[in-house]
Amino acid sequence: MSKFVSVTPMKNEGPFIVEWVAHNLAIGVDEITIFSNDCTDGSDALLDRLDAMGKVRHFDNTARNAAPQRRAYRRFLKMKLAADDDWVIPIDADEFINVKTGDNTLRALCDAIPPARTISMTWRLFGNAGVQDYADGFLTDQFRMAAPENTRNPPQAWGLKTMFHRGLWGHIGVHRPKRPTVEAFADLHWYNGSGDLMPDRYLKGSWRSGPDSLGYDLVQINHYALKSCESYLVKKARGRAHHDGESLGLEYWTTMNHNDVEDRSIDAIRPAKSAIYDELLSDPELRRLHDACCESHRAAIKDLHAKPETNALFKEMVAVS
Repeated sequence: MSKFVSVTPMKNEGPFIVEWVAHNLAIGVDEITIFSNDCTDGSDALLDRLDAMGKVRHFDNTARNAAPQRRAYRRFLKMKLAADDDWVIPIDADEFINVKTGDNTLRALCDAIPPARTISMTWRLFGNAGVQDYADGFLTDQFRMAAPENTRNPPQAWGLKTMFHRGLWGHIGVHRPKRPTVEAFADLHWYNGSGDLMPDRYLKGSWRSGPDSLGYDLVQINHYALKSCESYLVKKARGRAHHDGESLGLEYWTTMNHNDVEDRSIDAIRPAKSAIYDELLSDPELRRLHDACCESHRAAIKDLHAKPETNALFKEMVAVS
């Protein structure tokens, strides 16, 4: 039987890693592969512990003069970490796959679309829900307010992430695979999040859904790009996880902060995720490392509040949230 193999570039996501890993294990990811770079918050030590526990595969992806996301994807393919029949799932640390069919697992999703060999999942942008302060709790509990399904703007609202059979594609793209190994579009067996065939225009490239390809019935990606106002300050200081030197500010915050409708659909997997989360943190060393990451996050927030420019940004975010 084919496996589900995820690949994730990651930097300084320490406080949120254990929940994210528990979620992916709960939905049935068989092998969680993480390429971390330039971590300063304890993430790398925490990931090493999860690797030692057999829960993830962690690789140091720190390199000078190399875009970490592209480097991670190239290394994943070169290392042959997925077989041709395996599902490859490029997914980021702020993205949670939300399966809405069967037992809410990836296997159930595939069972709901038997012919599928490539499946695109559309983002739902989740805002900060008015949360200003960082707290060590499930993101999926704290941030339940999102953009409506029919939100076409900003363009990111309909962004795609795509899982695919390794043998059908030669290159991993951020939003969809590239370089098909087959000539006919039909041979890609490409479906959307409602189980409908994707339009053949996607063969030539597109990174987001359109009115002819949008679908949320079976699966969506819950995208928690912002989190709390305080955590966003830390994200800004870090820079985009996969784009060196790219700054973040109020414009990105207002673009991505959608709190129009409540969406609790991801709660269907919560009991399974919570049980795995508790089991993971029953390991004393992982608990120590998780707590250290949370404390590092709090310390970074305190330092950023002390800086006039970032504290001013915090007040602006609070005012517009």
